[in-house]
Amino acid sequence: MRSALLLITLFSLSCTNVYKVTSVSKDEQINWSNYKTFAWLHDDTDTASSPYNNQIIRNNIRNYYGLCLSDRGLKFDPDSPDILLQLVITTARQKKDFYEYAPSTYYRPYYYGSHYYNPYRFNYYYLNGVYYDFYYGSGDRLTKQTIDYVKGAISLNVVDRVNKKLIWSATAEGDIYDASVIKKNLHPAVHRIINELPLKPMVKRKHNIK
Repeated sequence: MRSALLLITLFSLSCTNVYKVTSVSKDEQINWSNYKTFAWLHDDTDTASSPYNNQIIRNNIRNYYGLCLSDRGLKFDPDSPDILLQLVITTARQKKDFYEYAPSTYYRPYYYGSHYYNPYRFNYYYLNGVYYDFYYGSGDRLTKQTIDYVKGAISLNVVDRVNKKLIWSATAEGDIYDASVIKKNLHPAVHRIINELPLKPMVKRKHNIK
């Protein structure tokens, strides 16, 4: 049980990019105050259905972004929108290996009277007149554990409908540990992406999408 908890902890620490926005591209010449309305573009991945990318998850994200854009003064207009939004979600299953020593092979100090045999007699570090060295254990006690996880990416693209030009794009990628977390609430990367948008909220309020 302790080994399993250790592996989970090491895996979590190794995946430090889980909720970070990895790239933002934007047209610096755009005056965002000219945009008043928006609508959503259809995407081929709308047919995907998996624990990490399905219709419920995509609709929750779109509803959340719609509320956030409303806070920024934009209105939904399916007929003649100023900007078009595209949501893209990609996932791929991957594996990660971890190696650990059995408890009997952890470092142990040698000291006078120790029952451990020390084959070396030179270059010891002496502490208070007693030599001090470490036992590294045998290599055959090293065990490998493999953890399955899902590598995912969420992208939001903004297109100027009249000029048919991509004016802004943000992508967050990382590791998704538990699909149930996404079903219960939005992935943290979703919040990070909208916070990168040049349009800032005119009103501040919290939206709970479940």
